[in-house]
Amino acid sequence: MIIPSFAPVLDIPYYYPCNFPLIHEVLHRQGSITSLALLAASRLYSLPSCGDNGLVKPYFHKLDYIEPIWEMYGQRQLDSFEEGKAEIRQHIGEGGLFLATGTSYHLPYCEDYQNPEYIRKHVKQGSRLHLVDHWIAVYGLEEEHVHVYDPVPSKYKGKVAQRAFHDFWKGNQSIPELAQAKRKEELRTFGTMDIRATVKLDSAGYRDMLTQALTTQIDEFLTGRTIIQGERNYYFGHAVSLQLLDALHAANEGDQANEMLISGLLFDMRWSRYFLRDLLQESALWLGSPLDQYAREFSNIIARWEKAYNMLQVSRMKHREQWKVQLTGVIKMLVTDEWQWYESLRQSIPQADCFQRQTMPMIGEEHREALLRIVLDSCRELNAYHNTSIPLGEGGNAPLYGRSGQLDSLELVSLLAVVEQGIEDRWGTGMSAALAEMAAASLPESPYQTVGSLVDYLAQQWAPAREEDAQW
Repeated sequence: MIIPSFAPVLDIPYYYPCNFPLIHEVLHRQGSITSLALLAASRLYSLPSCGDNGLVKPYFHKLDYIEPIWEMYGQRQLDSFEEGKAEIRQHIGEGGLFLATGTSYHLPYCEDYQNPEYIRKHVKQGSRLHLVDHWIAVYGLEEEHVHVYDPVPSKYKGKVAQRAFHDFWKGNQSIPELAQAKRKEELRTFGTMDIRATVKLDSAGYRDMLTQALTTQIDEFLTGRTIIQGERNYYFGHAVSLQLLDALHAANEGDQANEMLISGLLFDMRWSRYFLRDLLQESALWLGSPLDQYAREFSNIIARWEKAYNMLQVSRMKHREQWKVQLTGVIKMLVTDEWQWYESLRQSIPQADCFQRQTMPMIGEEHREALLRIVLDSCRELNAYHNTSIPLGEGGNAPLYGRSGQLDSLELVSLLAVVEQGIEDRWGTGMSAALAEMAAASLPESPYQTVGSLVDYLAQQWAPAREEDAQW
């Protein structure tokens, strides 16, 4: 049995994860308009983000959004290959794709097929790779073969022998040599899951979702959030650019670790920009001008970032003097231009809400109320001793900084210092250390626009460490 007329896209850009094309096909068969660009943006792959160890990757789960387009449920491990084949037949009989997870080490069409390098790169000392299971979609099942769709990275659609599919489906945990490899998720034997649309998008809904994705992207980039969980910091949007500048300022001649950090940030930040470029191009097709112009402008920004990376590599290879000064000047100009591009884009797109946020607060309501009191008391003190005029009667809506704000940058730093002291008096040094760092950095205005936005930002820093974070 086989799904008739199954003609999925095979030419997928190499930087997309293996699951996105499969999710796209599943949602399409559920009657929802989708695109790879929107799926990636819905998980904020288009937003620069990194940990304080310099690892650049999406950290969507550390922000407070719910899934706007799709959700995964029913992750499970089947008891046997025969049970798995029965589920495959059921899915295909209903006209749906069956998603399976396993190891590319046993896929005959894949470069990883029984390749010793696949094992070596995961277990070698100092490897930063985490072992994850590979996704493929099954669209047909015959007596001796399974029809699979596996576009990333193999661009494959066709048959594999049932024996090979069985070995794939047993997963990475069935390979003894990988027992010591780092892993960031549970590895399964005969693993599968289901995907469903959280909202079925027609043409109008798809246009609205594109606008929401752009609005969320702009808001998060300009806000430049720092999320603190336990002893780890996670940076988003403009804050990643500031981390790069901090690393450049701290660079000393011959400091290999710092040079590797700079190189890693410059290289890996490109992926988020590729995803944003795709979102802009998709939005231009559906929403029209002036997004086509912004897509072209952003492509030029990408080219400048990549030129900066090449400049770093050439300077290091040729041991050029003053490379840090030259590169810092280039990066400063790029960071400024990218910021201004985002500001211009914000003024040019239709007004829309960001993706929906979780309704449950990340801290208890009593803690948020305490934070609000601390910020308002700090504003009152600033009014008394610095002759500022923050309208305290407006409560959380009182403007602080930015277009409608009452404070200049020096007064804002003074306010944050008073808030820091209030937090330290109330809870100790846990949050105040983060706030002092915020005050010292040239962060964008968004978290400080009002009393309420500052309280919300502080509340986000209160997020407790989660069990999954300990694995990073």
